[in-house]
Amino acid sequence: MTANPPAGLGSRTVQLEPDPLRAPETYGPFGRVVTAPGSGSTPASSTWVTWLLFMVPLCIAEFRDLSDPEIKRVSEKAADLITSHGDDAQYGGHLQRSARTAIAKGLAVLARAEGGVTALGIHACTRPHDGCPASPTTHRPSKCEERDA
Repeated sequence: MTANPPAGLGSRTVQLEPDPLRAPETYGPFGRVVTAPGSGSTPASSTWVTWLLFMVPLCIAEFRDLSDPEIKRVSEKAADLITSHGDDAQYGGHLQRSARTAIAKGLAVLARAEGGVTALGIHACTRPHDGCPASPTTHRPSKCEERDA
């Protein structure tokens, strides 16, 4: 970017440096949710991981404007459903859909914590942090980049 000095200060052109880009304070309304292979002792199925990659960001967006007491209520309700019907989420049953949704809601609530959450094959967070598998410093080349190298 160039700027001309006001009249009377000479005829030199001054080169102005743009302000350095600041890191975002948050990752936006959907947070950042990415796969995290090897994140648990028992690997989750690819179908389950794909479903979480879809649902957790939606839950993060749903909860973004809730107050702390409302978040506490949501997390307690999800925890109760998971403890009562977690087997339905894994093996099927009458409350499978509700139990799986409760897991996605629980992960969305945990994504608000410092450092986010890594579980069930995904990492979810709402703010940049050290060690985030989604940070630009831990870029993994895509299949196209590997092929072109």
